[in-house]
Amino acid sequence: MRLTHSKEAPAEAFLFILLYLQKNYLFDASSFMAQRDITMEMVQQKGVKIPAHYVSELIDEAISISGDASLLFKFAASVTPNNLGVLGYLMLHSSNVEDAIIKLCRYYPLVGKTLKPIFEATECKLTIIIQKEDEVAHLEKYSAEIHLSALLNLLNKIIPHPIFPKRTTFRHSKPLHVNAYKGVFGEHIYFDETENAIFFDKAQLATKTSYENPYLLSVFEKEAEQSLGLSVHGSLSEHVKGCILIGTGELDVSLQSVAQKVGMHPRTLQKKLKEENSSFVVLLGEVRQKLATHYLEKGLSTPTIASYLGYAEPSPYLRAFKKWYGMNPQAWMALHLNV
Repeated sequence: MRLTHSKEAPAEAFLFILLYLQKNYLFDASSFMAQRDITMEMVQQKGVKIPAHYVSELIDEAISISGDASLLFKFAASVTPNNLGVLGYLMLHSSNVEDAIIKLCRYYPLVGKTLKPIFEATECKLTIIIQKEDEVAHLEKYSAEIHLSALLNLLNKIIPHPIFPKRTTFRHSKPLHVNAYKGVFGEHIYFDETENAIFFDKAQLATKTSYENPYLLSVFEKEAEQSLGLSVHGSLSEHVKGCILIGTGELDVSLQSVAQKVGMHPRTLQKKLKEENSSFVVLLGEVRQKLATHYLEKGLSTPTIASYLGYAEPSPYLRAFKKWYGMNPQAWMALHLNV
């Protein structure tokens, strides 16, 4: 592979940052865009590329006007596991930090085709590069800051207590406002290095996640492999379960919504499930049943669980729970959680 330097950036990346700046900093980019002969209509078009330095120049101007050296790290911190769909759910329900990182690297193509996170277990190192065909490029300054801090923030959102890396390295020179970095990466930050990377220690990688759930993990993993066309042994019923799980995250578990995710007409989906001696209603019930106790273990309230499971109100959820387990949620918790 040849190592190159990226010269262009997707306009959608520029737009994503711009919208964040407008919402959170009331940033007016009209003169900035006019000087570069670009328009909102242009950057809103799918597949459009713009000079990569436009992104860094936009961030430079926003930091200069706002006076907030942490602006970029706040932007990265706004990303949550739910924003990443299936990939986020895989990380969320992994057993520990190392497992979450492995899932991140394996299934990152679900959210991005060009960037490639790489985890090296022997060095406990997580890095991210640009890979396109036979060329590999390092991330530029701001891109490295955004993506490394976003990955670290994602990991910290799925564990009980945040961790600072053993050390973090950047390819660019030491900036003026190093304290902005320390709030994200801790004290051990090095610049003018050969790569952009985060290094952990073994104990950090072994940190258990707050939302470990082997059942949810297996279903989402099958869904991810189906989406990426990877080798997977699963029935249509398993695929539908995965789509229902995604639907719960989006608060939409309707037949129409799930059928759309599967890529079938609702009647076709029902017919094919019948051939497997199953049905959408049965699968929805199975997923809801397992999720119900999972949410109870996390201490969520009855109205919240009902909403997460796709019920319009608590009463049908409570009736369903009693049908599944022969008791109400409070009795189940008293029996299983010593509440």
